[in-house]
Amino acid sequence: MLKRFIIILFLTFMTSFVSSQGLQEFLNKVSDNNPEILAYRKLLEAKKIEARTGLTPSNPEVTAGYMPGNSDAIGIKKTWSVTQSFAFPSKYLLQKKISKNTIALVEQEVNYGMLLILLEAKTSMFDLIYNNKVLNVLEKRKEGYDRLRTAWGTMLENGETTILEYNKIILELSALNLEITRRETEIGILKEKLLYMSGGKIPVPEIDYYPDTSEPELDKLISEKSGVHPAFLIPETEYLISLEEVKLSRTGSLPEFQIGYASEIIPGETYSGPVGGITIPLWANSNKVKTAQASVIHLAAVRDAEIFKLKSRIRNEYANMKALKKSMSEVENILESNGEIKYLDIALSNGEISLTSYFSYLEVAFRTEDLLLELKNEYHNSLASLLDYELIK
Repeated sequence: MLKRFIIILFLTFMTSFVSSQGLQEFLNKVSDNNPEILAYRKLLEAKKIEARTGLTPSNPEVTAGYMPGNSDAIGIKKTWSVTQSFAFPSKYLLQKKISKNTIALVEQEVNYGMLLILLEAKTSMFDLIYNNKVLNVLEKRKEGYDRLRTAWGTMLENGETTILEYNKIILELSALNLEITRRETEIGILKEKLLYMSGGKIPVPEIDYYPDTSEPELDKLISEKSGVHPAFLIPETEYLISLEEVKLSRTGSLPEFQIGYASEIIPGETYSGPVGGITIPLWANSNKVKTAQASVIHLAAVRDAEIFKLKSRIRNEYANMKALKKSMSEVENILESNGEIKYLDIALSNGEISLTSYFSYLEVAFRTEDLLLELKNEYHNSLASLLDYELIK
Protein backbone atom coordinates (compact mmCIF):
# COMPACT_ATOMS: atom_id res chain seq x y z
CA MET A 1 0.00 0.00 0.00
CA LEU A 2 2.83 2.38 0.91
CA LYS A 3 4.70 1.50 -2.29
CA ARG A 4 1.59 2.26 -4.37
CA PHE A 5 1.15 5.60 -2.61
CA ILE A 6 4.77 6.56 -3.31
CA ILE A 7 4.39 5.68 -7.00
CA ILE A 8 1.20 7.74 -7.31
CA LEU A 9 2.87 10.68 -5.52
CA PHE A 10 5.89 10.48 -7.84
CA LEU A 11 3.73 10.35 -10.99
CA THR A 12 1.67 13.32 -9.76
CA PHE A 13 4.84 15.34 -9.09
CA MET A 14 6.30 14.51 -12.51
CA THR A 15 3.05 15.44 -14.25
CA SER A 16 2.93 18.78 -12.42
CA PHE A 17 6.60 19.39 -13.23
CA VAL A 18 6.07 18.73 -16.95
CA SER A 19 2.97 20.93 -16.95
CA SER A 20 4.89 23.76 -15.25
CA GLN A 21 7.74 23.45 -17.75
CA GLY A 22 5.40 23.45 -20.76
CA LEU A 23 3.40 26.38 -19.41
CA GLN A 24 6.50 28.44 -18.61
CA GLU A 25 7.98 27.77 -22.04
CA PHE A 26 4.75 28.95 -23.63
CA LEU A 27 4.66 32.10 -21.49
CA ASN A 28 8.26 32.83 -22.48
CA LYS A 29 7.22 32.66 -26.13
CA VAL A 30 4.32 35.02 -25.41
CA SER A 31 6.74 37.44 -23.77
CA ASP A 32 9.10 37.29 -26.75
CA ASN A 33 6.62 37.25 -29.65
CA ASN A 34 3.26 38.67 -28.61
CA PRO A 35 2.39 41.50 -31.05
CA GLU A 36 1.08 43.78 -28.31
CA ILE A 37 4.15 43.21 -26.13
CA LEU A 38 6.41 43.96 -29.09
CA ALA A 39 4.47 47.20 -29.60
CA TYR A 40 4.92 48.03 -25.90
CA ARG A 41 8.69 47.62 -26.27
CA LYS A 42 8.73 49.99 -29.26
CA LEU A 43 6.68 52.46 -27.25
CA LEU A 44 9.18 52.23 -24.41
CA GLU A 45 12.06 53.08 -26.74
CA ALA A 46 10.19 56.11 -28.10
CA LYS A 47 9.23 57.34 -24.62
CA LYS A 48 12.82 57.01 -23.38
CA ILE A 49 14.04 59.21 -26.23
CA GLU A 50 11.25 61.70 -25.53
CA ALA A 51 12.12 61.83 -21.81
CA ARG A 52 15.76 62.64 -22.62
CA THR A 53 14.77 65.52 -24.89
CA GLY A 54 15.05 69.15 -23.75
CA LEU A 55 17.59 68.62 -20.96
CA THR A 56 20.26 70.94 -22.43
CA PRO A 57 20.41 74.76 -22.49
CA SER A 58 18.53 76.57 -25.24
CA ASN A 59 20.14 76.95 -28.65
CA PRO A 60 22.72 79.71 -29.18
CA GLU A 61 21.39 82.81 -30.91
CA VAL A 62 23.12 84.36 -33.90
CA THR A 63 22.04 87.77 -35.21
CA ALA A 64 23.27 89.99 -38.03
CA GLY A 65 22.35 93.49 -39.19
CA TYR A 66 22.88 95.44 -42.38
CA MET A 67 21.76 99.06 -42.01
CA PRO A 68 22.49 101.60 -44.80
CA GLY A 69 22.52 105.25 -43.69
CA ASN A 70 20.14 107.87 -45.05
CA SER A 71 22.98 109.44 -47.05
CA ASP A 72 26.10 108.32 -48.88
CA ALA A 73 28.24 110.28 -46.43
CA ILE A 74 27.11 108.22 -43.45
CA GLY A 75 27.79 104.87 -45.09
CA ILE A 76 26.59 101.44 -44.03
CA LYS A 77 26.45 100.04 -40.51
CA LYS A 78 26.96 96.29 -40.01
CA THR A 79 26.36 94.31 -36.80
CA TRP A 80 26.53 90.69 -35.72
CA SER A 81 26.40 88.82 -32.43
CA VAL A 82 26.48 85.31 -30.99
CA THR A 83 24.88 84.72 -27.56
CA GLN A 84 24.05 81.74 -25.34
CA SER A 85 21.50 81.65 -22.52
CA PHE A 86 22.00 79.63 -19.33
CA ALA A 87 19.72 78.87 -16.41
CA PHE A 88 20.97 78.08 -12.90
CA PRO A 89 22.67 74.63 -12.82
CA SER A 90 20.06 73.37 -10.34
CA LYS A 91 17.43 73.53 -13.11
CA TYR A 92 19.35 71.12 -15.33
CA LEU A 93 19.99 68.73 -12.43
CA LEU A 94 16.28 68.68 -11.59
CA GLN A 95 15.35 68.12 -15.24
CA LYS A 96 17.65 65.09 -15.36
CA LYS A 97 16.08 63.69 -12.19
CA ILE A 98 12.60 64.15 -13.64
CA SER A 99 13.76 62.53 -16.87
CA LYS A 100 15.13 59.54 -14.98
CA ASN A 101 11.91 59.12 -12.99
CA THR A 102 9.81 59.59 -16.13
CA ILE A 103 11.69 56.76 -17.83
CA ALA A 104 11.14 54.62 -14.72
CA LEU A 105 7.41 55.46 -14.87
CA VAL A 106 7.17 54.49 -18.53
CA GLU A 107 8.98 51.21 -17.82
CA GLN A 108 6.51 50.47 -15.02
CA GLU A 109 3.53 51.25 -17.26
CA VAL A 110 4.93 49.04 -20.03
CA ASN A 111 5.64 46.24 -17.52
CA TYR A 112 2.08 46.53 -16.26
CA GLY A 113 0.71 46.18 -19.78
CA MET A 114 2.97 43.19 -20.45
CA LEU A 115 1.99 41.63 -17.12
CA LEU A 116 -1.71 41.82 -17.97
CA ILE A 117 -1.07 40.12 -21.32
CA LEU A 118 0.98 37.34 -19.71
CA LEU A 119 -1.65 36.85 -17.00
CA GLU A 120 -4.35 36.61 -19.66
CA ALA A 121 -2.26 34.03 -21.50
CA LYS A 122 -1.78 32.02 -18.31
CA THR A 123 -5.45 32.06 -17.29
CA SER A 124 -6.45 31.25 -20.87
CA MET A 125 -4.20 28.18 -20.66
CA PHE A 126 -5.98 27.25 -17.43
CA ASP A 127 -9.34 27.70 -19.19
CA LEU A 128 -8.08 25.39 -21.95
CA ILE A 129 -7.07 22.78 -19.35
CA TYR A 130 -10.50 23.12 -17.75
CA ASN A 131 -12.41 22.73 -21.03
CA ASN A 132 -10.28 19.73 -22.02
CA LYS A 133 -11.04 18.09 -18.67
CA VAL A 134 -14.75 18.78 -19.08
CA LEU A 135 -14.66 17.40 -22.63
CA ASN A 136 -12.97 14.19 -21.43
CA VAL A 137 -15.62 13.76 -18.76
CA LEU A 138 -18.44 14.40 -21.24
CA GLU A 139 -17.03 11.87 -23.71
CA LYS A 140 -16.90 9.22 -20.96
CA ARG A 141 -20.50 10.02 -20.08
CA LYS A 142 -21.43 9.69 -23.74
CA GLU A 143 -19.90 6.20 -23.83
CA GLY A 144 -22.13 5.23 -20.91
CA TYR A 145 -25.20 6.79 -22.52
CA ASP A 146 -24.46 4.97 -25.81
CA ARG A 147 -24.33 1.62 -23.97
CA LEU A 148 -27.54 2.52 -22.20
CA ARG A 149 -29.24 3.43 -25.50
CA THR A 150 -28.15 0.14 -27.07
CA ALA A 151 -29.41 -1.89 -24.10
CA TRP A 152 -32.73 -0.06 -23.93
CA GLY A 153 -33.13 -0.34 -27.70
CA THR A 154 -32.88 -4.13 -27.41
CA MET A 155 -35.34 -4.11 -24.50
CA LEU A 156 -37.74 -1.98 -26.54
CA GLU A 157 -37.64 -4.50 -29.38
CA ASN A 158 -38.38 -7.30 -26.89
CA GLY A 159 -41.22 -5.35 -25.29
CA GLU A 160 -39.40 -5.10 -21.96
CA THR A 161 -39.55 -1.28 -21.77
CA THR A 162 -41.59 1.62 -23.11
CA ILE A 163 -40.91 4.08 -25.90
CA LEU A 164 -41.09 6.91 -23.34
CA GLU A 165 -38.15 5.51 -21.39
CA TYR A 166 -36.17 4.94 -24.58
CA ASN A 167 -36.90 8.51 -25.79
CA LYS A 168 -35.73 9.88 -22.45
CA ILE A 169 -32.33 8.28 -23.05
CA ILE A 170 -32.23 9.74 -26.58
CA LEU A 171 -33.05 13.23 -25.25
CA GLU A 172 -30.36 13.03 -22.58
CA LEU A 173 -27.87 11.84 -25.18
CA SER A 174 -28.79 14.69 -27.54
CA ALA A 175 -28.29 17.27 -24.78
CA LEU A 176 -24.93 15.69 -23.99
CA ASN A 177 -23.86 15.83 -27.65
CA LEU A 178 -24.77 19.52 -27.79
CA GLU A 179 -22.62 20.20 -24.74
CA ILE A 180 -19.71 18.26 -26.27
CA THR A 181 -19.98 20.36 -29.43
CA ARG A 182 -20.04 23.56 -27.36
CA ARG A 183 -16.91 22.54 -25.46
CA GLU A 184 -15.09 21.58 -28.66
CA THR A 185 -15.92 25.02 -30.08
CA GLU A 186 -14.68 26.72 -26.92
CA ILE A 187 -11.43 24.74 -27.05
CA GLY A 188 -10.92 25.78 -30.68
CA ILE A 189 -11.48 29.45 -29.78
CA LEU A 190 -9.04 29.26 -26.87
CA LYS A 191 -6.37 27.58 -28.99
CA GLU A 192 -6.70 30.24 -31.69
CA LYS A 193 -6.46 32.98 -29.05
CA LEU A 194 -3.37 31.43 -27.46
CA LEU A 195 -1.74 30.93 -30.85
CA TYR A 196 -2.17 34.64 -31.55
CA MET A 197 -0.87 35.57 -28.10
CA SER A 198 2.35 33.62 -28.74
CA GLY A 199 2.79 35.34 -32.09
CA GLY A 200 2.19 32.02 -33.86
CA LYS A 201 5.74 30.99 -32.98
CA ILE A 202 4.90 27.88 -30.96
CA PRO A 203 2.03 25.35 -31.03
CA VAL A 204 -0.28 25.54 -28.05
CA PRO A 205 1.11 22.95 -25.60
CA GLU A 206 -1.07 19.99 -24.66
CA ILE A 207 -1.23 20.34 -20.87
CA ASP A 208 -3.70 18.20 -18.94
CA TYR A 209 -2.92 19.29 -15.39
CA TYR A 210 -2.65 22.54 -13.54
CA PRO A 211 0.88 23.35 -12.33
CA ASP A 212 1.62 22.68 -8.67
CA THR A 213 1.74 26.14 -7.06
CA SER A 214 2.27 26.82 -3.37
CA GLU A 215 -0.18 29.14 -1.68
CA PRO A 216 1.50 32.30 -0.31
CA GLU A 217 0.98 33.78 3.12
CA LEU A 218 -1.21 36.88 2.95
CA ASP A 219 1.10 39.34 4.75
CA LYS A 220 4.16 38.15 2.84
CA LEU A 221 2.24 38.33 -0.42
CA ILE A 222 1.18 41.94 0.17
CA SER A 223 4.70 42.91 1.21
CA GLU A 224 6.35 41.33 -1.85
CA LYS A 225 3.71 42.50 -4.29
CA SER A 226 3.74 46.11 -3.11
CA GLY A 227 7.50 46.21 -3.63
CA VAL A 228 7.63 44.99 -7.24
CA HIS A 229 4.18 45.09 -8.82
CA PRO A 230 3.82 47.92 -11.38
CA ALA A 231 0.33 48.77 -10.12
CA PHE A 232 1.90 49.70 -6.76
CA LEU A 233 4.99 51.37 -8.22
CA ILE A 234 3.24 53.65 -10.72
CA PRO A 235 1.40 55.88 -8.18
CA GLU A 236 4.57 56.23 -6.09
CA THR A 237 6.68 57.21 -9.12
CA GLU A 238 4.07 59.76 -10.24
CA TYR A 239 4.22 61.28 -6.77
CA LEU A 240 8.04 61.44 -6.83
CA ILE A 241 7.95 63.18 -10.21
CA SER A 242 5.51 65.76 -8.85
CA LEU A 243 7.88 66.50 -5.94
CA GLU A 244 10.72 67.17 -8.38
CA GLU A 245 8.44 69.34 -10.48
CA VAL A 246 7.78 71.56 -7.45
CA LYS A 247 11.51 72.07 -7.07
CA LEU A 248 11.82 72.72 -10.79
CA SER A 249 9.03 75.30 -10.70
CA ARG A 250 10.92 77.18 -7.99
CA THR A 251 13.91 77.58 -10.32
CA GLY A 252 11.64 79.73 -12.47
CA SER A 253 12.14 82.50 -9.93
CA LEU A 254 15.88 82.50 -10.55
CA PRO A 255 17.37 84.77 -13.24
CA GLU A 256 18.79 83.44 -16.50
CA PHE A 257 22.07 84.64 -17.96
CA GLN A 258 23.24 85.37 -21.48
CA ILE A 259 26.83 85.60 -22.60
CA GLY A 260 28.25 86.07 -26.07
CA TYR A 261 30.29 88.08 -28.48
CA ALA A 262 29.14 91.03 -30.64
CA SER A 263 30.55 93.32 -33.26
CA GLU A 264 29.47 96.64 -34.77
CA ILE A 265 31.13 97.95 -37.94
CA ILE A 266 30.73 101.42 -39.37
CA PRO A 267 32.85 103.10 -42.08
CA GLY A 268 36.33 103.56 -40.68
CA GLU A 269 35.49 102.08 -37.23
CA THR A 270 34.90 98.63 -35.79
CA TYR A 271 33.65 97.76 -32.29
CA SER A 272 33.69 94.14 -31.03
CA GLY A 273 33.84 92.35 -27.71
CA PRO A 274 32.00 90.18 -25.19
CA VAL A 275 28.43 90.94 -24.18
CA GLY A 276 26.30 89.71 -21.32
CA GLY A 277 22.76 89.93 -20.09
CA ILE A 278 20.34 88.77 -17.45
CA THR A 279 16.66 87.85 -17.53
CA ILE A 280 14.83 88.92 -14.41
CA PRO A 281 11.66 86.84 -13.75
CA LEU A 282 8.94 89.18 -12.57
CA TRP A 283 5.64 87.55 -13.54
CA ALA A 284 6.40 84.65 -15.92
CA ASN A 285 6.56 82.18 -12.97
CA SER A 286 3.42 83.49 -11.31
CA ASN A 287 1.42 80.71 -9.55
CA LYS A 288 3.52 77.92 -11.10
CA VAL A 289 4.89 76.87 -7.71
CA LYS A 290 1.41 76.87 -6.16
CA THR A 291 0.10 74.81 -9.07
CA ALA A 292 2.91 72.26 -8.68
CA GLN A 293 2.35 72.07 -4.91
CA ALA A 294 -1.37 71.46 -5.43
CA SER A 295 -0.49 68.67 -7.85
CA VAL A 296 1.75 67.07 -5.20
CA ILE A 297 -1.08 67.08 -2.66
CA HIS A 298 -3.44 65.60 -5.24
CA LEU A 299 -1.04 62.84 -6.33
CA ALA A 300 -0.21 61.97 -2.72
CA ALA A 301 -3.92 61.41 -2.08
CA VAL A 302 -4.24 59.42 -5.32
CA ARG A 303 -1.24 57.28 -4.38
CA ASP A 304 -2.57 56.50 -0.89
CA ALA A 305 -6.04 55.70 -2.21
CA GLU A 306 -4.70 53.49 -5.02
CA ILE A 307 -2.36 51.52 -2.76
CA PHE A 308 -5.12 51.05 -0.18
CA LYS A 309 -7.47 49.82 -2.94
CA LEU A 310 -4.86 47.43 -4.34
CA LYS A 311 -4.15 45.91 -0.92
CA SER A 312 -7.89 45.57 -0.32
CA ARG A 313 -8.25 43.73 -3.64
CA ILE A 314 -5.45 41.35 -2.69
CA ARG A 315 -7.17 40.56 0.62
CA ASN A 316 -10.48 40.00 -1.15
CA GLU A 317 -8.91 37.79 -3.82
CA TYR A 318 -7.01 35.88 -1.15
CA ALA A 319 -10.23 35.26 0.77
CA ASN A 320 -11.88 34.16 -2.47
CA MET A 321 -9.01 31.76 -3.19
CA LYS A 322 -9.29 30.23 0.29
CA ALA A 323 -13.08 29.91 -0.06
CA LEU A 324 -12.65 28.16 -3.41
CA LYS A 325 -10.18 25.72 -1.88
CA LYS A 326 -12.56 24.97 0.98
CA SER A 327 -15.43 24.43 -1.46
CA MET A 328 -13.25 22.09 -3.52
CA SER A 329 -12.53 19.99 -0.45
CA GLU A 330 -16.22 19.83 0.49
CA VAL A 331 -17.29 18.81 -3.03
CA GLU A 332 -14.57 16.16 -3.19
CA ASN A 333 -15.84 14.71 0.11
CA ILE A 334 -19.40 14.66 -1.28
CA LEU A 335 -18.28 12.76 -4.38
CA GLU A 336 -16.29 10.25 -2.32
CA SER A 337 -19.14 9.65 0.14
CA ASN A 338 -21.70 9.06 -2.65
CA GLY A 339 -19.67 6.27 -4.21
CA GLU A 340 -19.08 5.62 -7.89
CA ILE A 341 -21.63 5.77 -10.69
CA LYS A 342 -20.97 2.13 -11.61
CA TYR A 343 -22.99 1.04 -8.55
CA LEU A 344 -25.87 3.13 -9.88
CA ASP A 345 -25.59 1.30 -13.20
CA ILE A 346 -25.72 -2.05 -11.38
CA ALA A 347 -28.84 -0.96 -9.47
CA LEU A 348 -30.52 0.02 -12.75
CA SER A 349 -29.57 -3.29 -14.41
CA ASN A 350 -30.98 -5.24 -11.47
CA GLY A 351 -34.22 -3.29 -11.60
CA GLU A 352 -33.69 -1.83 -8.14
CA ILE A 353 -34.38 1.72 -9.36
CA SER A 354 -36.41 3.18 -12.22
CA LEU A 355 -34.91 4.91 -15.24
CA THR A 356 -36.34 8.23 -14.01
CA SER A 357 -34.66 7.81 -10.63
CA TYR A 358 -31.46 6.76 -12.39
CA PHE A 359 -31.28 10.01 -14.38
CA SER A 360 -32.18 12.03 -11.29
CA TYR A 361 -29.25 10.50 -9.41
CA LEU A 362 -27.01 10.98 -12.44
CA GLU A 363 -27.97 14.64 -12.74
CA VAL A 364 -26.95 15.29 -9.14
CA ALA A 365 -23.71 13.34 -9.50
CA PHE A 366 -22.78 15.01 -12.79
CA ARG A 367 -23.65 18.47 -11.48
CA THR A 368 -21.40 17.87 -8.48
CA GLU A 369 -18.59 16.60 -10.71
CA ASP A 370 -18.95 19.61 -13.02
CA LEU A 371 -18.91 21.93 -10.02
CA LEU A 372 -15.63 20.44 -8.83
CA LEU A 373 -13.99 20.99 -12.23
CA GLU A 374 -15.26 24.58 -12.28
CA LEU A 375 -14.04 25.24 -8.74
CA LYS A 376 -10.58 23.92 -9.58
CA ASN A 377 -10.34 26.23 -12.57
CA GLU A 378 -11.51 29.25 -10.59
CA TYR A 379 -9.08 28.38 -7.79
CA HIS A 380 -6.05 28.22 -10.10
CA ASN A 381 -7.09 31.41 -11.90
CA SER A 382 -7.45 33.15 -8.55
CA LEU A 383 -4.02 31.92 -7.44
CA ALA A 384 -2.51 33.08 -10.75
CA SER A 385 -3.99 36.53 -10.22
CA LEU A 386 -2.52 36.74 -6.72
CA LEU A 387 0.92 35.69 -7.97
CA ASP A 388 0.82 37.73 -11.19
CA TYR A 389 3.89 39.75 -10.16
CA GLU A 390 6.01 36.61 -10.65
CA LEU A 391 5.36 36.88 -14.40
CA ILE A 392 7.68 39.91 -14.71
CA LYS A 393 10.54 38.72 -12.53
